Amino acid sequence: EDEGDIKFEGKSLKGQTIKERAAYISYVMQNPNQMICKQMIFDEVALGLRLNGVPESEIGERVEKALKICGLNKFRKWPISALSYGQKKRVTIASMLVMNPKILILDEPTAGQDYHHYTEIMEFLKSLNDQGVTIVMITHDMHLMLEYTPHAIVIHDGEKIGDASAVEILTNEEIANKASLKITSLYELAIKAGIADPTGFVQNFIDYERGHNHE
Repeated sequence: EDEGDIKFEGKSLKGQTIKERAAYISYVMQNPNQMICKQMIFDEVALGLRLNGVPESEIGERVEKALKICGLNKFRKWPISALSYGQKKRVTIASMLVMNPKILILDEPTAGQDYHHYTEIMEFLKSLNDQGVTIVMITHDMHLMLEYTPHAIVIHDGEKIGDASAVEILTNEEIANKASLKITSLYELAIKAGIADPTGFVQNFIDYERGHNHE
C-alpha cells in the first residue's frame, strides 16, 4: 500500500478532485469576514447548497437544521452585519455543516476571542465532535491543544516531526525545540518536583481539569 495514500472511511483521497473531496471535507477560515459573501444569514448558509443545485424545498430544512445546531436559528432572518464576531464564526461553521461533512477543518478557531467566546466556540466544536463530526484544528494555541485535543500532529518546514497525544507532544523537548514550541509548565513543574513519570502527571492533571470544567 502506498504510504502517501491517505484514506478516510475506506476511501482513498489520492486521485480525487477538489470537488470530490469537498463532498465530505469542509474548511472554515480563521477570519469569518473572509468567507462571508451574503448579507442575510439564511442566504449565506444556503449558498453552498444552491451552488450545488439542491432543490429549494430541501434547502430550507437543511439550513434550519444547521442553524439550530449552531445556536443561530432565532437569528435566521437577521442581516449578518448585526452579528458579533463569534456569531459570524458560527455562521461560517453552519455554512459548512449544511453540506453534511464528515471532516471539518478549522484554521485557528479561537483567534481573537476573549476567554468567554473561546470557551463557547470550543464547547460548541466539542458538541459537534460528540455528534460524529471529525474536527481537525490548525492552531498555535498550546493551551487549547492540551485542553481539547486528544491527538496532535506537528508540522515543521513541511515535515511531520510529531504524531502523538497533545500531552506527549508538549512534554517532548526534542520536538518542542525543533518546532519552537514551549514545553508545558506542568511538565517543568513535574521535573523540578522529581516526579517519576512527568508525562503521566501532566496527562492526569489535564484529565482532571477537563472533567472538572465540563461537569
